[in-house]
Amino acid sequence: MSRGNRVRLLKVLNDDIGLTGLEGAIILIAFVIVASVFSFTILGSGFFATETAQDVVYTSVDQSASSLMIIGDVYGYRSSGEDAVEMLRFTVSPSAGGGKAVNLSGSTVTYVTSEHILPLLQNSPLVSTMPPLPGRWTISDITSSGDSSVIQFNEQATIMVHLPESHLAYQGELITVTLIPPTGTAVTLSRTVPGKISDITILM
Repeated sequence: MSRGNRVRLLKVLNDDIGLTGLEGAIILIAFVIVASVFSFTILGSGFFATETAQDVVYTSVDQSASSLMIIGDVYGYRSSGEDAVEMLRFTVSPSAGGGKAVNLSGSTVTYVTSEHILPLLQNSPLVSTMPPLPGRWTISDITSSGDSSVIQFNEQATIMVHLPESHLAYQGELITVTLIPPTGTAVTLSRTVPGKISDITILM
């Protein structure tokens, strides 16, 4: 080995420039802090997602528990002036196993034809044995142990719907009525007007 190479080798071996313990500790602490921040962010996102999922589940259970179902047949009443159905009568009750009361006074009713979606107004008073006015709906009969418009499980309410005078249902037409309670799922009935209409007709 030449003298010049030996001198360069000695300089390399004697060079004290390098990574000290303090610098290594600082780098390690920086890595720990970054890892902690990322861990906190990930855990926070996980807790938020879990809480959101719980809210969705609880809301779904509450809505399904307060849903309505149709009881018995749906009846159509013939118009006095035309051979068409002008009023409907059907009975609803909270779904089995729900245990949730349904307040019908906060409900909305919609009448759907092949060309129109018509919201129907509540009759005044809502609970009445008198037929509702055209374009309105009423509760003609209710088996309620508390509030006159709130039905519990095993209780029933009979709904009367008076179709708008300009949108009566004729033979062969499909009648679709949706009752939307303030909480829970909506109940929809779809029935076809038969070819022969009586004063009171069971709609299939």
